[in-house]
Amino acid sequence: MIRLIFTIICLVPLVFFAQKPIELKNKFFGTYSGEISSFKLDTGEDLVDVAKTKINIKIEQDSIHFAIGRNELGSIYTVLFEASKYYVLDCKVNGRLAGERIVIYKRGKKISRDGLFPQPNALLYLVK
Repeated sequence: MIRLIFTIICLVPLVFFAQKPIELKNKFFGTYSGEISSFKLDTGEDLVDVAKTKINIKIEQDSIHFAIGRNELGSIYTVLFEASKYYVLDCKVNGRLAGERIVIYKRGKKISRDGLFPQPNALLYLVK
């Protein structure tokens, strides 16, 4: 009986202090625009030069949309982490195994997209 009471006393606080989901503030929603710089792609036989490309990312309350060149992708996101200066988003892109990682800076109205190898990272700014 004492063990049962001790177990209940230890487990109840864990339920109340569980981490709540992190939500983005409205000021971070909008369309961000930037450019992915050129890079070289190793196809196994040759090195192919990939030209720089425009990228737009639109962040909404419950979804995120990517426009890279002529390709458009829709996705949902979760906020993985909130630091004092930025948020980290994990985006599950429909039809892809690998997701996208976005860093939203709290100051400066800019975001960073972590490129999948060999793509370089891209810095995007909020469009008015």
